[in-house]
Amino acid sequence: MEYEEYKSVECYRGHEFGISSVVFDYQEELLWSSTYGGHVTSFWGTELNKYTAFQAHNASVRQLQPTLHGVITITDRELRYSTRTGLPILQIGNIPALEEMQALLYHSENALLIGCLNKKLVTVDLAFGSITGEMDTRSGICLLKASDQYICCGDVGGQVSLLDPMSLKTVHSYSAHTASLCDMEVVGHYIVTCGFSQQFGQLCVDDHIQVFDVRANRLLAPSAVTCSIHPMLLKGLTAFAPEVLAVSDSGEFQVVNLRGLVTPTTMCVRRVEMDEAVVCAVDVSPSQQCLAFGDSAGVVHLWKAEGDAVLNHNALPSIFADGVESAPYLSLDDASSGSVSLAAVPTSYCSNGRLLSDWPAANSKFKRRRPPRTFDPRLFSQMKVSQSVGFVPRPPNMKHNQVPYDLVGEDEPESPMMREENVLSSIPKKYRQVEMKYTKLGVEYFDFAYYNDTEFAGLEIHIPNAYCNSMLQVLYFLEPIRCGMQNHLCARDVCLACELGFLFRMLDRAKGRNCQATNFLRAFRTLKDVGPLGLLISSEEEELSANLGKLIQKWNRFVLQQLNQEMQQHPSIPLDENTPSDSMIERLFGCQVKTHTCCQCGLKTERTSTELLFSLCYPHTAGSSHKRHSFGSVLEYSICKCQQTHAWCDNCGKYMATTQQKALCTLPNVLSLNCQVENELDREFWKFQQTEREGGGWVPLSMEVTISDDKALNIIEYRHTRSNEHSAASSQKTATYDLQMVVGYVKEQWIGGSGNLIVHIRVGPANHMRKGQEPKTQWYLFNDFVISPIEESSAAVFPLEWLTPCILIYIQRGCEQNFDTTITVKCAEAVLIAETHGPRSVHSPATFAPLTISEHLEKGDLVGIDAEFVTVNQEEAEVKCDGTHTTLKPSQMSVARITVVRGKGPLEGTPFIDDYIESSEQVVDYLTEFSGIKPGDLDVAVSSKHLTTLKATYLKLLYLLEVGVKFVGHGLKKDFRVINILIPPENVLDTVELFHLPKQRLISLRFLAWFFLGIRIQEDTHDSSEDARTALQLYHRYQELESENKITESLHRLYETGRNYNWVIPDKGVSH
Repeated sequence: MEYEEYKSVECYRGHEFGISSVVFDYQEELLWSSTYGGHVTSFWGTELNKYTAFQAHNASVRQLQPTLHGVITITDRELRYSTRTGLPILQIGNIPALEEMQALLYHSENALLIGCLNKKLVTVDLAFGSITGEMDTRSGICLLKASDQYICCGDVGGQVSLLDPMSLKTVHSYSAHTASLCDMEVVGHYIVTCGFSQQFGQLCVDDHIQVFDVRANRLLAPSAVTCSIHPMLLKGLTAFAPEVLAVSDSGEFQVVNLRGLVTPTTMCVRRVEMDEAVVCAVDVSPSQQCLAFGDSAGVVHLWKAEGDAVLNHNALPSIFADGVESAPYLSLDDASSGSVSLAAVPTSYCSNGRLLSDWPAANSKFKRRRPPRTFDPRLFSQMKVSQSVGFVPRPPNMKHNQVPYDLVGEDEPESPMMREENVLSSIPKKYRQVEMKYTKLGVEYFDFAYYNDTEFAGLEIHIPNAYCNSMLQVLYFLEPIRCGMQNHLCARDVCLACELGFLFRMLDRAKGRNCQATNFLRAFRTLKDVGPLGLLISSEEEELSANLGKLIQKWNRFVLQQLNQEMQQHPSIPLDENTPSDSMIERLFGCQVKTHTCCQCGLKTERTSTELLFSLCYPHTAGSSHKRHSFGSVLEYSICKCQQTHAWCDNCGKYMATTQQKALCTLPNVLSLNCQVENELDREFWKFQQTEREGGGWVPLSMEVTISDDKALNIIEYRHTRSNEHSAASSQKTATYDLQMVVGYVKEQWIGGSGNLIVHIRVGPANHMRKGQEPKTQWYLFNDFVISPIEESSAAVFPLEWLTPCILIYIQRGCEQNFDTTITVKCAEAVLIAETHGPRSVHSPATFAPLTISEHLEKGDLVGIDAEFVTVNQEEAEVKCDGTHTTLKPSQMSVARITVVRGKGPLEGTPFIDDYIESSEQVVDYLTEFSGIKPGDLDVAVSSKHLTTLKATYLKLLYLLEVGVKFVGHGLKKDFRVINILIPPENVLDTVELFHLPKQRLISLRFLAWFFLGIRIQEDTHDSSEDARTALQLYHRYQELESENKITESLHRLYETGRNYNWVIPDKGVSH
């Protein structure tokens, strides 16, 4: 029989979960389907008209079986018997005997046989809804079929057992496949199976089917029944000419004759057309005229024989829903003439519902008009009136096309960047992750200022592995760390401590402006241990599935150890006589811990180690999750925990069971705690401890810790920050700790994605004064670049539904007095005169002349600068059906060349810095047309350029910044952003802004050079030396025009010329 594809239809919510089974009904003209989400859908006739659709379970339906009176469905823990209209008849669940159900067989009229993966075979009486029998099996059961003589039982180990239908005892068994079974079918006296086998240590689908002849009690040779596909599903066609339908997961199917006969039908391989889906289920109709396939995309495909086909020749009539009575026809002409009353038209009325007249008066309250902004009366003196409309120039302090309203007593309107947020989310708005909407102008034109009204700097999130922004803020607001990292400058090419110092310098200078940790994260990615430790997120799939809560705790432990190692092994370069050389990480976070080890043989040893942080452990004994525990008792249990482990014993010469007991010898200045809330037990523990407590908080804001003479910890908790007069004097044995930082993981359990990390930070008076504010103590929420003040009462409260605690930072009161918090290290002029970090290439031509000792730079001196870049990550964008282009993730640029030219003296315009930057990442686009960088220029092995490290060149720019020179260039906003350095606006002279009229386009350096200087640049390619020198000349020309009071006139003439030439420089010989 030849089949052809006839119709495809999607199941109820099938696109969300995929089809788990399709079964034809042997009683009525119906086709049943189920999904992995617990939904059941039936279709009537070959046209697949929807008959019923209902939610049978909340879990995946593993098998579906129509019966005389209804349909049976099973999940791993629940059985349901429903009518064909979806009404429940019987429901059984949460019974130990019916766990891990996998297969069912309708044994007789009311008897149901269920095979379970927990090695059970259970008999259920449908009439009474009870279990009537239970039998243990050798392995988990995955398939059940019935033949004329036996019940065929297939298990997960590839074994097929033939059971007596009455006693359910095994009569015969054989090994069908070496690994596992995929499917099993009974056709006449043949048992047909397909499955997996082990090949070279891997699980592979067998390219043949196994056929067992029940009459001869033997397996047929695999070569006797071959397939042209790799079968995953089987279905018998007819018992008279034994054939089976073999189907692969890719949609290919073939009719196989079990007697080895080759016919045109068996030689043909057909395929179900699917869009990147796989076949999950197949069935053959009772009439043998139709085939049904279900795929992972939730679509049922029907194939039928030629001509008129039916599903079931002997189908009983199906019950359909009653039709809806229509209202009697009423002519409008009759109604208008008055012969028919409109009251005769029936209207629906719900007697128990509410009418519009029940509308509450509170919802009809008049809302006052929001008055527009009042303008300065002096503006009206400049107003020009044209056709009764007045025009006035926009003030500099007023944003373009934005007029704020007086919002006194009203809620703040939503940000236009956040209008598509999930309104059903229980996460407060300020805690949610802000989705950055990029424009064609790039990241630098994103309105970061909207999300930060403070003087503190936020960190951007569009950089790979920016999940650690919260911990970078933690380290910055630890005053000894902030000053110590800026006092650290070493000779290593890659040093996290140096990069942290550079980042903290930017955060110090940024007053409310956002920063980015590009260079720090680039150095972090190059460390050899971060990959094996799983600290890198290298793809979008990993980013969506990453558990950021666990990741940031591993990051905390690794970075503290790395910084401690770097500051011990690589002290600072003596660029200044006051440069400190000791490591303060161990002094700040470290504490002495003594470990007592007792072997089973009686050998006792002791060793003392330094711990930089501790991980909380929770007492998960019987009933402990619902028992009150103080935070101090959990902390003591975590630090001084006694545990059993296997360790090497020198006395026994082998690994032995040992008992380890830890004791705290000294108290750290900063107590860093990883919360380790990793499973549901831990979450339930935190939930219970927070209930019925004052303010819902379990974590104390202050605590007094004392080490007793017997090395035990005595902890007194305080729910509010304790005042100094009530604090104990600090020592190595007693100290008062205040909660300073709290890192949390924001993610709702029912929403996909990776969530985001936030941190609550208690900012003291010194940090406010450094930003030019009044001295005060205030808690702030740092959510990447979203910064807002919060109340102290909410700083240590965790709604576990969406906020999971990750890291707690306690600071010993008065510990900052033990550290020198003055920044003494500054870059010396030697970084410009002599190459502290020498060139990486062996043969590099002299494209610049370093500064001599006599060329001393001073504050206010001019230097020209330009930078060239390469692309390390391409932009990710989508083009919608209407042609609009949306940027999903901007391209990632890396600086490739930096050139700085002199702005005065006899060598004015000559570069004193012209460094090519060695690339530690793979370059995907050199942008040669715009950058002049060619493949090989950044390769140490083959480059002929003056190749150096980014850190070496960064130190040179840092020295220029600290001296106070003024940087002249074109488009410097993007240049400094990619270099990852923050230059104060008063130190930047950007020609793209100087030669610009409001509300007009920005003009290229090439066009400006032609118009104002009469020279042609960038003829063949870009050269940073030429661009920096040209920008410097343009600035001098700007000064001349300014002294002549011709700036406005020249700019208008510039734009007029540009429009005339369409902003394209004309051929040589044509003047403007």
